[in-house]
Amino acid sequence: MKRNLPLLSLLLLISGALYVAASLWQNGLPASYWEWRRELVMLSGVLLMTVMSAAMLLAARPRRLEPLLGGLDRLYALHKRLGIAAGLLLATHWLIKLSPKLMLAMAWVAPRVKSGGGKNPLTSLAKDVGEWAAWAVLAMVILALLRAVPYRFWRKLHKLFGPLYLMGVFHGLILMPTEMWAQPVGWLLAALMLTGSGCALYSLAGRIGKQRQYAGRVQSVEALPAGQLEVICQMDGWPGHRAGQFALVRFSAAEGAHPFTIASADHDDGRLRFIIKALGDYTRRLPDELEIGQAVTVEGPYGCFQPRVGARQAWVAGGIGVTPFLAWLQSRELAEGQQDVDFYYCVRSRGDAARLEEVRQACRQRGVRLHLIESEAGALLSADMLPEVDEVWFCGPQGLGAALQRGLRQRGAQAPVFHHEAFAMR
Repeated sequence: MKRNLPLLSLLLLISGALYVAASLWQNGLPASYWEWRRELVMLSGVLLMTVMSAAMLLAARPRRLEPLLGGLDRLYALHKRLGIAAGLLLATHWLIKLSPKLMLAMAWVAPRVKSGGGKNPLTSLAKDVGEWAAWAVLAMVILALLRAVPYRFWRKLHKLFGPLYLMGVFHGLILMPTEMWAQPVGWLLAALMLTGSGCALYSLAGRIGKQRQYAGRVQSVEALPAGQLEVICQMDGWPGHRAGQFALVRFSAAEGAHPFTIASADHDDGRLRFIIKALGDYTRRLPDELEIGQAVTVEGPYGCFQPRVGARQAWVAGGIGVTPFLAWLQSRELAEGQQDVDFYYCVRSRGDAARLEEVRQACRQRGVRLHLIESEAGALLSADMLPEVDEVWFCGPQGLGAALQRGLRQRGAQAPVFHHEAFAMR
């Protein structure tokens, strides 16, 4: 996920540098507080529109960008960072805008002498629309970060970002100085606004992901140990998937789609297996709500969590994180070559391990060395326990993944490449 940070920094650097260059060319260096305030308001507005436009583009789930960013999970991780950045920039934009009240109250600046002429009604409307949108976006960013807000409520609320973005576009179009549109920063901003507006309208029309949605039926439901549920779906027209990918699964229109890893390889039969851990209200209710024959909609496949066959590897699964590795062990790619893999399956106890016998048998067939790490027996996985490998593939709790990554970095030049899913969709 850290490679998303340079992308965000690069976006801000390019748009900020273009605005500063255009401003210096047009107006020179600001000479007073009022001139500095005007330039900082404009600069923060340009940066804000940049990140909001990028966030709108990613929200549309563009197919071509997904592999470039490392999968939909990482695309959404960047989307989340853009949303947080937008909230911070928005707060900065309005604090700068409101700063004269403090400056005048402290007698740090002289009142500004306003030029004559009446107010432009369109300009006044643009200012009001921008302020309404700003408070709404700030509130929604805060709600998006609060885990206590139910997913089904957040999902519906999140759709309001489209119209709020369009309000921001109107605000920017009217208030951007006319001469700036003839500069590179204006060209960039126009392209961003046009792209973002198209994505916002696409979202409002309910078209996001529609072309990758497939209907099917629940074929079987089986309760597994430790609050896990195996659900097998028979899909119509499923295009196939690569082992390790995930899908957005909707069992209920009211709840909406949730991301679940496909725990089976593709066998050209439209049959998908999901193993779902009861981690929230919705997943806890699933055993009581799912029925055989029930309609299901699956969108995907998404993700780029696929190992490089032939490399010296260590796989690490934490609890329900075993699901992509179940699919890998079934895949044709893995069956075609000799593997040099150590697989660490971390669970509380062997009774909590999902499909343990299936994992053992598949590992024997594929030549994968299985290590069962049981925390209740006093076994805890650390980076020191992993052999010298080229790559480590991890799926499990964030805390465990972060600890392993820190430990592996201590190997210096011999540190393996660490792959993991960024499975946080909000």
